[in-house]
Amino acid sequence: MNKSSNPIKIAIVEDDAILREELSHFLQAHHFKVYEANNSLGLSDLLLREALDILILDLNLPGQSGFEIAQPVRKTHPKIGIVMLTARTALADRIKSYEHGADIYLPKPTPPQELLAAIHSLSRRVVESKPSGWILHLQSGQLTPPNGETRISLLASESLLLSALSQAPNQCLESESICEILSEQLMAEAMTKRSLENVISRLRKKIQPMLSGAERRIIRSVWGTGYQLCLPLSIING
Repeated sequence: MNKSSNPIKIAIVEDDAILREELSHFLQAHHFKVYEANNSLGLSDLLLREALDILILDLNLPGQSGFEIAQPVRKTHPKIGIVMLTARTALADRIKSYEHGADIYLPKPTPPQELLAAIHSLSRRVVESKPSGWILHLQSGQLTPPNGETRISLLASESLLLSALSQAPNQCLESESICEILSEQLMAEAMTKRSLENVISRLRKKIQPMLSGAERRIIRSVWGTGYQLCLPLSIING
């Protein structure tokens, strides 16, 4: 499963640099794509740039604790897998971890093969729930291509345009309807067809470099009607 062109992405949030590096090498050897952070700020940066699938999270971290990190991440990324890997073994810590969004709680030192088994278990759920194609992250206003390698930052007008088209019948809307939607959602002056053309032009320039050979169009003009989205697009709130 992890040898596919779209491997599971794991972030290790651990302030022990030696342990973090050892875990990273171990998981990369099993064909996971691994990122590292030593605190909540590092993780926040990763979450903005990458569509992460699983977190391996320590409880004792500088700044925000694992509890304080897990709870908001669970709310903004409901499908993400969270593994607590910590030296704290008290029952109260285990219960609090699950209450704050953890899927699995493993005490240190955990045998690497047990950690691997836990990740494989979570991976099955992640793969089943993972949206396919292009992904629009409404909250951050970013677009992830199918390969998940990077994210494209969008303006509010560009994000709203993609969202409106993706949810329309046949992913197609009249120009007048699009202008009304954008004007209302942006709470700005009425958008003209000329302004809409500028939004679409900017969007095409941003997305075009990410297209594969099989994808030639992003948004096509429909004569006498408006515009149609030509990309398979999923929308998430994260």
